Amino acid sequence: MGPKKHLGQHFLTAVSYAERIARSVGASRGENVLEIGPGKGALSVHLKTLYPFFHCVEVDADLVAGLAEELGPGTWTLHRCDALAFDFAAAGFPLHVVGNLPYSIGAMIIKKTLSYGEDILSFTFMVQREVAQRIAAKPHSKQMGFLSVFCQFFGAPEILFTVPPGAFFPKPAVDSAVVRLVVERNLEHKLPRKSWEAFFKFVDSGFRMRRKMLANVLGRDGGREHFTDILTQMNMGHGARAEDLSPYQWLELYKKTCGI
Repeated sequence: MGPKKHLGQHFLTAVSYAERIARSVGASRGENVLEIGPGKGALSVHLKTLYPFFHCVEVDADLVAGLAEELGPGTWTLHRCDALAFDFAAAGFPLHVVGNLPYSIGAMIIKKTLSYGEDILSFTFMVQREVAQRIAAKPHSKQMGFLSVFCQFFGAPEILFTVPPGAFFPKPAVDSAVVRLVVERNLEHKLPRKSWEAFFKFVDSGFRMRRKMLANVLGRDGGREHFTDILTQMNMGHGARAEDLSPYQWLELYKKTCGI
């Protein structure tokens, strides 16, 4: 069966990369593992060997029968569902998540995965290299953005290796990269869960006009002097822009703004 363009399918065909991704998950044999979008099972067959009780979720009904045949009998579980609608709890918490993500919804799947907080032990995702660079970006770089701060709130992402277009069918137009993030265990201490949504909305608003000074962006409806004072207290200077703050500094700015 050929790939479906509307699902953004690029099937991994290089065995060496599939093996390498499976080994990169770093879970113990007894821990829960969930694969997002197994496709034809190139990665799944190696996950089955390492984690015999692993789960996978696939949206394409036409692939399910072939995937079951490829994996053969065993203790693995296949869920026929859209990953964005799937309840990860069905795979058992705490959970390691792995997958070759479609370029079109990769960031959405990453956000959903991390929204489970400490119920997620880690993710190991293959994404477009540009997305991986954004996830792992450092302050003062053009790649630094909302996705960088969002992911780095939960842990320190690491780009493990790149994957060339020739490792897929059909070949994508860009390189891919495998990025791993181990979720921190002190998230509630860092910021109570009830405040996460508000914090991320705050960060998102700061990056909407990233070329402008952050104090002007956040205080555009009033309060420019207030944000200038806070940034000065943080030794950022009045000219700081959204990309100049680290995730830790964004959190500090939010707490000072809210009086936490």
